[in-house]
Amino acid sequence: MLDDDQLAARNAELRGTLDNLMRELKQRTDGLRDAQAAIAAMSGVASSPDGNVVVTVDSTGVLDKLELGPRAFERVTPEQLAQTITQVARKAALNVREQVNAQMAPLTSEEGMVDLSDIVPGAPSLKDIFKVEQRDEPAPPPPPSDEDFGSSVLRKEARPVQRAASAAHDDDDFGGDSIMGRGNKW
Repeated sequence: MLDDDQLAARNAELRGTLDNLMRELKQRTDGLRDAQAAIAAMSGVASSPDGNVVVTVDSTGVLDKLELGPRAFERVTPEQLAQTITQVARKAALNVREQVNAQMAPLTSEEGMVDLSDIVPGAPSLKDIFKVEQRDEPAPPPPPSDEDFGSSVLRKEARPVQRAASAAHDDDDFGGDSIMGRGNKW
């Protein structure tokens, strides 16, 4: 059993550790708020090697702006242009993701961080709060085919459009006095 002096010393040590933990948590929370504001203003930009495709994405990697140069359509098929745009958009998203990671790096460092689970056994780890998940870039899905939809969305044969039998019925909704049938007579 601990005597009063030992208990007071242990209590003071625990209080100091908790004070340090709270101070560090406040600093990191303030840093996180500042980082979030900086991240919200970030954008990623990338361009194709020939400069004909320039993509700008916001801080979340969502397309913000697509610029096509005057020669973007020369000597390429629509499929090639689409592939170039996709590749450039991925580069722009990677660019902004690197910026975000650099902004968050000081806050995600576990070096010297006191953790609640170190003080109270079974308590949740505060280190997990500041972790930034890394996502692998998924492979692009293959383009949809007719089989994906059950059949082609385009008609294989053109069907003639059926027109009304007589023009007299066209104006029935307007009492036979549509302005479309008047010509120059007003």
